[in-house]
Amino acid sequence: TTREREPKKSFHAVQAAFAVAPYFPRTHSPKVSVVVATFNGDRTLKVCLDSLARLNYPDYEVIVVDDGSTDTTPQICSLYAADADARPAPGAPRVLEMSAALGSPKARGAFRYIRQDNHGLSVARNTGIAAACGEIVAFTDSDCRADEDWLHYLVGDLITSRFTGMGGHNFLPPEDSPVAAAVLVSPGGPAHVMMNDRVAEHIPGCNMAFYRWALDEIGGFDAIYTKAGDDVDVCWRLQERGYRIGFNPAGFVWHYRRSTVAAYLKQQRGYGEAEALLVRKHPEYFNSLGGGIWRGRIYAPGKFGLILGKSVIYHGVFGTGFFQTLYASEPSWTLMLLTSFEYHVLITLPLLVLSVPFHFLFPIALTSLLLSLTVCTGAAWQAELPREKNRWWSRPLIALLFFLQPIARGSARYRGRFRLRPIPPAVEERLQSLWRRDTGEPLDCLYYWGPASVHRIDWVASLILRLDQMAWPSKTDSGWSEHDIEIFGGRWSQLQLTTATEDHESGNRIFRCRLRSSWSLPAHVAFWSLLGFELLVIGMVARNQPWLWMLLLSMPIFGWFLEQEKRNQQRLIGAFLDDVAKLRGFTRVRYDGSRDKFERLPDR
Repeated sequence: TTREREPKKSFHAVQAAFAVAPYFPRTHSPKVSVVVATFNGDRTLKVCLDSLARLNYPDYEVIVVDDGSTDTTPQICSLYAADADARPAPGAPRVLEMSAALGSPKARGAFRYIRQDNHGLSVARNTGIAAACGEIVAFTDSDCRADEDWLHYLVGDLITSRFTGMGGHNFLPPEDSPVAAAVLVSPGGPAHVMMNDRVAEHIPGCNMAFYRWALDEIGGFDAIYTKAGDDVDVCWRLQERGYRIGFNPAGFVWHYRRSTVAAYLKQQRGYGEAEALLVRKHPEYFNSLGGGIWRGRIYAPGKFGLILGKSVIYHGVFGTGFFQTLYASEPSWTLMLLTSFEYHVLITLPLLVLSVPFHFLFPIALTSLLLSLTVCTGAAWQAELPREKNRWWSRPLIALLFFLQPIARGSARYRGRFRLRPIPPAVEERLQSLWRRDTGEPLDCLYYWGPASVHRIDWVASLILRLDQMAWPSKTDSGWSEHDIEIFGGRWSQLQLTTATEDHESGNRIFRCRLRSSWSLPAHVAFWSLLGFELLVIGMVARNQPWLWMLLLSMPIFGWFLEQEKRNQQRLIGAFLDDVAKLRGFTRVRYDGSRDKFERLPDR
């Protein structure tokens, strides 16, 4: 291309050469099942199916799973199936064999249509896996248009490597709208996370393929993810088992973005709800505020932040470098905190409310709001918007999306976290039955008598395994913590478990378990929000109503309630430890510090 990025004559010559270039045959081309889960996706479904009908791959099938759509999805699918019913019953799933010809001479592969009641994205994808006949299962969405060579590169790279899964790019289609282009460079879009040029930590669900045996091994997609988050969960679970996920930039799809602001914000709220579920299941990948902790680097079409520094070019010593390397500057995440949901809730909103009775705070509140808007405007100005999609209103729209996205996504994330109960009800009921009466004994440290042949690491591993079997969210030590396991046992509290062992001459060991309980994030938010609200009310009207100072008496009561919740969690974890210890053949003992002896306790 020219300096202005306009195609030269050589561009068209190379394009024509690639169009007629031969595809070298592979010694092994396993059958691939392409699963398309859709719910009311008729706007782009036909384009998606047309592209899948022309894939350059010798042996594949396409399985469309209609998750209870109420639009024209059944009618569109009936155009591709000789025996499809345009009005399938909304009851049990119905499988319809679809025509292979599809009215196109270039069409390849068999098509199948499955309709079921609405159960969410993960269940729909699991339905596709169950119906799949291929050795490899590939996934894309109904708002995607696959490149003809998508499977050729994606699967070809997968079978010639040691990867278990493979993903690729998702690009904005040239025909998509200017609003969609603005959404493309706004935060929160589907992006891949790379450890290096080949290994991915995460690949988006709109473009991914896995071996069927790997999906079966982890039990497929988790049904709790009804809107999003299922792809993140699968990637993390596969990596936890020691498998690796690869990335091939040539295996790409065209991905239609949301075409309205309302649709974009609805998508971000769905992502926020999915993050709340991911925090519960994979707390080790999130910080205390619920933000994701990625080991790799996020690659997305937009910068997703305000960049202050310029890119740096490494020329080599005295300019002797054979290749010049460009190091792009990272967005200033410190400044981007000014646009976060937490900043608005903890700084801007309280200042605006307090400025009503205390007028001198209004300039500070206004400055806080203007800081957020300035950062959003700067990020929108730097956004790499496609030239042909640039309109006079594009960058103001991007600034608006930068401002609204953290609010929509963050509020949904916190709403989901406050609504979830970490302990499964059946598990909590069973543990409470094991430890029915609170005798007031100290619960900060519990002791168990066991054989010296059992190592402390084996004891911790058995606790982690039991927690996983109970679907009880926990976070294990990554090497930097002062505890072994952090257990999220209730809405108002969480507990850090630390273990140690002490050998005895009798050939046995004492397994010490320290239970350090603390308030959870919802507890801190509720306590300090209530205190701030009461101080605000008192500051506004206490001059005329001095008795309102009595409102502060509620804080010790609420604090006592939270402390009781901490002790209740210690009791539950104590019952859990007793349960696991009994399975391992351990005996619970009590330590008598005055005599420096241990005595056996009766079974509960």
